[in-house]
This record gives sequence, structure tokens and C-alpha cells, in this order.
Amino acid sequence: MRKTVEFIEDRIKWRASQHNLPNKNVFLFENLTDEVKMKYLNHFDEKDSGKIILLFTDSKNNWTALGTKRIIGYDGTKLHSVKLDAIEDVDSKNRKEYFEKAEAGETKLKKIKKRNERELLVTEFDGKETIFITKKGSDLFSLWNIMIMITRLNK
Repeated sequence: MRKTVEFIEDRIKWRASQHNLPNKNVFLFENLTDEVKMKYLNHFDEKDSGKIILLFTDSKNNWTALGTKRIIGYDGTKLHSVKLDAIEDVDSKNRKEYFEKAEAGETKLKKIKKRNERELLVTEFDGKETIFITKKGSDLFSLWNIMIMITRLNK
């Protein structure tokens, strides 16, 4: 079943509201001024990304935009983008690495400090991995939960 743009937008906004978004670092894109929107839209084409719903900022140089077709990120030097329907898995980059080391017996399992996490690792069906940056802590895990919901919608 193909989901409409409106359905995906509503689901993203609903899940965001469950995580107290927007906040001081996460914005509803539609609420930004045209001048601010253009700063980001100069980096990508909305026809390809779909309607941009949320903008996660870490600094003036690092940001992640979530659209109805793609997740797009800028790490200060390079633009990254992944189609939402190509996503197989999402995780915190450090969390994934930590559990891989624990499985290999290289470290003991301890509780992970979520407040230090800021890199979302998106894995595509073809195995390609892309990192998207947010503010440390709850912003990352809010995006993570939204992305998990999106991957379930696409199955």
C-alpha cells in the first residue's frame, strides 16, 4: 500500500509531538520564515526530498531535515541523503558500535548515556550506512523513534 504525502506528514508530526517537538533545536519547517527556509532549500530539491517536515539543528553547520520522501543531512562539509523507503535500520552510531564490541567480547555491557549521543546511523537495504547529526541527547532519540516509525510504515 502506497502512503500519501499527507499521511506521512501527519504521522511524522504526530510522532514528533509525542517527543515534545518542536523545541529550541528542532523546528517545524513550515513555521520557519521564507528567508530561513531558503538557507536549507538551496542544498536540495524538494521535488526529490518531498515536503520537508522537521529540521534538526546542532549548529549553524550541522543539520538534518526530514521530508516525506528523504532524510537529508549536512555535516558542515558534505550533504547526505537517503530515501525513506530504502531504509532498513536506524540506530545510534555509538550504540551500534558499542553492542558490536560487546558481542565480540571486547567490552562489558553497561548502560549507555543517551545524553552524549548525537549521530543517527541509517542503514539502507543495500548495506550502505549514512550518519545524520542532531543535538546531543533527546533530539537524537526523538529522530530515532520517528525514523523507526517511518521504516515500519514502508514495510
